[in-house]
Amino acid sequence: MFDMDIINAAMVRQNSDPEAAAARAAANAANAKKTELNQEDFLTLMITQLKNQDPFKPMDPSQYVGQLAQFSSVSGLASMNQQLTNLTSSLRGNQVLDGASLIGRTVIAPGKEIWLDAAGNENRILPQGMVDVPAGSSSVQLVVKDSTGVLIKSQALDTSRGPQGFSWDGTTDSGADAAAGTYTIEVIAKVGNENVSLATSVAARVSSVALDPNTGSLVLTTDPLGDVEMSDIERVL
Repeated sequence: MFDMDIINAAMVRQNSDPEAAAARAAANAANAKKTELNQEDFLTLMITQLKNQDPFKPMDPSQYVGQLAQFSSVSGLASMNQQLTNLTSSLRGNQVLDGASLIGRTVIAPGKEIWLDAAGNENRILPQGMVDVPAGSSSVQLVVKDSTGVLIKSQALDTSRGPQGFSWDGTTDSGADAAAGTYTIEVIAKVGNENVSLATSVAARVSSVALDPNTGSLVLTTDPLGDVEMSDIERVL
């Protein structure tokens, strides 16, 4: 720690020197906005104290070394934090650029909503998705309902165990073309004597990408699933 008696004595001697007083006033004006002691300030104060210390009561140099090491550590950490901030900003920019390549592509992500194009659309893409069929399933049914909850279609799916892809041809149970719009699907497997609703993943087209301001993760805006985090994407078609 600094010996305040020695510092005060040095200040008294300096106050009697007009040139020192003028230099000190100029320094105070230049540093008026400073509120913290940096490493350069510490070195200046240490040298001043060494010049004005009592020869019969020398200060312990290990205290200076310890305090200087603390300043160096803080300065190094501040520089490291700034470098990490710059690296994070660069990586986020790269994320957006990489995600931009997915715009216009179709991805598979967890969800139950699907979009059906009009039957006459030459670029029509039929709804598709995936489901993980449990072992021992005696039957697996895809159930499609419209926005009001009315059953539109029920079709049998493969009962083989494991991930299975499925698609809907866009027709109703009567064989007519269903109207364009958003529909809800559910896959029900009969395992033993129980009917089990399975988790489904559906295809969605990516329209834009962005970074979540809270988490920094890449978010894909899709139709009809809405915003989907990149970490939830299971496949890119």
